[in-house]
Amino acid sequence: MIEITDEEWDALASANFDTTTLLCAVDAIDKIRGSLGDAENGDPPQLRTDLVRLHQLAMAVFNQGVRGQVAEMFDTAADLDDQVYELMTTLKQAQKTLSQVTALYPESLSYGDLGDVD
Repeated sequence: MIEITDEEWDALASANFDTTTLLCAVDAIDKIRGSLGDAENGDPPQLRTDLVRLHQLAMAVFNQGVRGQVAEMFDTAADLDDQVYELMTTLKQAQKTLSQVTALYPESLSYGDLGDVD
């Protein structure tokens, strides 16, 4: 088992990492689960269904020249853009927290594939 050095331990101990930020990351993921997870009855996420609908509208507008669906296509695209932006913002918050943890990675742990280093 690889152990970190005393200096690395001192650096970790003095980092004052607030572990509640990890729970905030869990909360962030919980917020988006409904948008990305399959429905209870096995249906795909609504976001996927809405993207398929946008594709159908775009096919009608761009490939078939159906002018009557232009407004619906752009309304749908704008709604989806807002939803995806919110999802990305939430994921970026979780990623920022994870980066704070990985920034504390002790160098001695990178020797793991070399066997125990004494």
